[in-house]
Amino acid sequence: MVLLGASKDPKKWGFIILANLIDGGFRGRIYPVNPREEEILGLRVYRSVKDLPETPDLAVIVVPPSSVVSVVKDCANKGIRAGVVITAGFAEIGDGGKRLQREMVQVARSGGMMLMGPNCNGIMNPSNKLYAQMPSIFPPPGPIAIVAQSGTVAISIARRSVVKGFGCSKYISTGNEADLHFEDYLEYLAEDPQTKVILGYVEGFRDGLRFFHTAKEVSKKKPVVLLKAGESPAGARAAISHTASLAGSDAVFEAVCKQAGVIRVGDPDELVNIGVALLHQPLPQGRRVGIVTAGGGWGVLAADACTRLGLEVVSLPDDTLTELDSFLPDWWNRGNPIDLVAGARGDAVVKSVEALLRCAVVDSAILLSLMLALPVRRLRRATSEDEREHWEETMLSAIGDTFGQLNELTERYQKPVIVASELAFADASFEMKMTYALGERNCVCYTLPHQAAMVVANLVRYSEYLRSVS
Repeated sequence: MVLLGASKDPKKWGFIILANLIDGGFRGRIYPVNPREEEILGLRVYRSVKDLPETPDLAVIVVPPSSVVSVVKDCANKGIRAGVVITAGFAEIGDGGKRLQREMVQVARSGGMMLMGPNCNGIMNPSNKLYAQMPSIFPPPGPIAIVAQSGTVAISIARRSVVKGFGCSKYISTGNEADLHFEDYLEYLAEDPQTKVILGYVEGFRDGLRFFHTAKEVSKKKPVVLLKAGESPAGARAAISHTASLAGSDAVFEAVCKQAGVIRVGDPDELVNIGVALLHQPLPQGRRVGIVTAGGGWGVLAADACTRLGLEVVSLPDDTLTELDSFLPDWWNRGNPIDLVAGARGDAVVKSVEALLRCAVVDSAILLSLMLALPVRRLRRATSEDEREHWEETMLSAIGDTFGQLNELTERYQKPVIVASELAFADASFEMKMTYALGERNCVCYTLPHQAAMVVANLVRYSEYLRSVS
């Protein structure tokens, strides 16, 4: 690949992007281009694209806006067929920038070249160790694709995925979408074998009808989860100055998502929370939910959240109640949510979940709190560092074993089990370790009851959509 606008100045993007390509371990050849330099970061620098010893597959362009058109023409003449224009200063700044952007696209198309951007922060393909982006973040390979009309939001999504222990299949910051549009990336990701779930951020569309038809087809193959901005007048104005996007009617977009099977969310955390659930949970066959909780308050919160989201917290039949009676304390509440009231520990937690999964009137199970399933061993504040480290390893192993049992039940009964838990003993460091360790096992533990309910509700909606188009 060729980087046009490579720089020796560590403060400039031409240096940072080149450093990211090198640090990321890109397996191909890298050709920096700068007419005034001989060597940057140990690589030979070329004066122009014409001087390159071969035709690269990809051009990454970070030259000033006034030079982009001529650089694109040089790339097309060299036979380069794909370019990423990171440079800003085009349609997002007004009429002059729009004219320059149109000229850039015309030159590229006449030379048989496709362009991504401009005004974007790059792309990543972790399986090929391609990290051609501005921020120095290097997600490992994984099943989640990220496509966003904002580089800042794209990085925010990527970081949240990485912190949860999940990698990235493709990362695409689309920018102004002068040539390739959001729909083009959706069509590509639908056929990408490395992508299992598509997470997106949009501010507006050039062709709303094309988005509808594209999303409708892609959603039949893979889940598409979108965060849409610009729903307020202030947000719509910001979208125009950000990526020159027309935000459009929020009500229309909501209707389009429902008809196309797109899962719409309200913030980046919700985007990732739903995305990772879609990676491994089976889709429920109905809206009926069973809840197991270690405390009554969380059960009430979960029941309220489920009801608000259109789920049904069902009454448990007599045979299920009898099964639960066989191993729960005499004082359990005999209802749904199943309140363990801190009186049932160890195997009783997992057995309660299995009883719900076995129940004919339950389509999904929510488990609130892992505490009762874990070995009880208080860690004193004066504990040595070695003892604390051993304790953490023991607890992480126990948490992993519990999720392993839940995964087996999920697979056996083909019903989702969503876990939300706060760990009273855990500090922020331990929670981060647990989250990452679970992600490596393709599992996730949500933090609060309403998050678990939200995940179930969206699994239900996607399941209903697939059944409606099958």
